[in-house]
Amino acid sequence: MSFFNGTIFSDALKMDTGLGVILPQDSRCHRGYSELKPGVKAQKKPKTLILLHGLSDDHSVWTSRTSLLRYAEEYDIAVIMPEVQRGFYLDMVHGLDYSTYICQELPKLAGELFSISVEPEDLMIAGLSMGGYGAMYSALSHPGKFYGVGCFSSAFDIRLICGDGFAEANGLAGWDKDRKSIFGESVSIPDKCDLYTLAEKAAQKDKKPRVFMTCGTEDFLYESNVKMRDLIKKTKAFDFKYEEWPGIHEWGFWDISIQKMLEHFLGAIVQKP
Repeated sequence: MSFFNGTIFSDALKMDTGLGVILPQDSRCHRGYSELKPGVKAQKKPKTLILLHGLSDDHSVWTSRTSLLRYAEEYDIAVIMPEVQRGFYLDMVHGLDYSTYICQELPKLAGELFSISVEPEDLMIAGLSMGGYGAMYSALSHPGKFYGVGCFSSAFDIRLICGDGFAEANGLAGWDKDRKSIFGESVSIPDKCDLYTLAEKAAQKDKKPRVFMTCGTEDFLYESNVKMRDLIKKTKAFDFKYEEWPGIHEWGFWDISIQKMLEHFLGAIVQKP
């Protein structure tokens, strides 16, 4: 595998922005580091995972806090890790168009620059906390764009996250300014940004992503994750898997979660030659 950490110019953002990229290097036996998982075959244009960071992180955090490089090697996938600051992966009222960048521009750029597959049947998106919100928002608001979405300890309840007192209770310095940049001075959350509303609407559509969710039972976002779990189950419309185990909002939990997600989406799939 190869790993690159640098910048890319985004036309949607009108600026250079940080980007981490993991790429399969060749189709050999990976020189003894991490063998391919059983049933996985290296392909000319590998499948792609867009992997999103959390509110307190940047694009580099997944590679510094987990063994992601090794996991990507085992499944022969490309991983694209973009940067959105605290923008919640949305087109901001007073800020940058992060949703446009993540869902429209980035897949196209990645496919052209790195010769990887960003076709719907090969493209996944996942993230933790704020990134879990961003992954689910991207997948539900762009039906047919991603075949799989992974959400770990996700900040699903945007009205809770942007509510008065949340920042102070959770030590989020500067969040009051950030939430107003995203949603305007009144912090009015439109229904199109409410994931519970989006999930109900997406259930009625023909094209829906496969959904994989995890959350620790001691996580401070546990209740909002259970609410999403129950809603998705109630629709009976999604290919859906949810896992929980004892855990809090921390990297040991997410390191396990990304492995479980890759196994769920790719472990039983024989990839194209």
